Amino acid sequence: MEQNSKELIKEILLTNDRFLKGKSRDFFKEHINSQAPKITLVTCSDSRVQTEIFTEDAINKVFIIRNIGNQIENNLGSVDYGVLHLKTPILFILGHTNCGAIKTFISGYENENHSIRYELDHLHIPLKEITKNKGDIQKAIEENIHWQVGIAVKRYKTLIENKELSVLGGIYDFGNYYNKGFGRIVIININGEKERESIKENLTKQDIPAELLEKITI
Repeated sequence: MEQNSKELIKEILLTNDRFLKGKSRDFFKEHINSQAPKITLVTCSDSRVQTEIFTEDAINKVFIIRNIGNQIENNLGSVDYGVLHLKTPILFILGHTNCGAIKTFISGYENENHSIRYELDHLHIPLKEITKNKGDIQKAIEENIHWQVGIAVKRYKTLIENKELSVLGGIYDFGNYYNKGFGRIVIININGEKERESIKENLTKQDIPAELLEKITI
């Protein structure tokens, strides 16, 4: 274990050294005193979910909020900061397949420690029917995304109506559950709209190619 820890620390520091050697002073000057992200991202703490899946460089572009189960109310101040203070035009709520938080909630989490129970407690409302019937995990993941988007749509209603904010709900499908390809992000909700055709119509307005639309909607 000690050797493993030493190797990880070494990797962190050597990787950072390579990173800074590959960047000019001008790169850092652009964001030393302020940030200007375009996306507020609420996603799961899961280590399999990283920004590389949708952007090659997240620095000064993605304001990231993480917690188990990608829940808005667990970090409401941070979400408000991204949307209201930094004024990002996109709020992206991103869940993922095989989510451990959702699995733990449905299977029962009474034996977890207090801090974990506290975070999972917020899933009670969106998942109460699924929990009652011990339902499908993927369905629960979808319902949680819809619930989180619903909270955002109510909270930021004026911004959405004024076309200053779009709220996206998506799932990173690294398990190919939807048969759209391993690693595909599928969009299941835009500003509270869940119907596939309405989502496709919205994305068409964003100049998303028709071929891609079929792959990212379910």
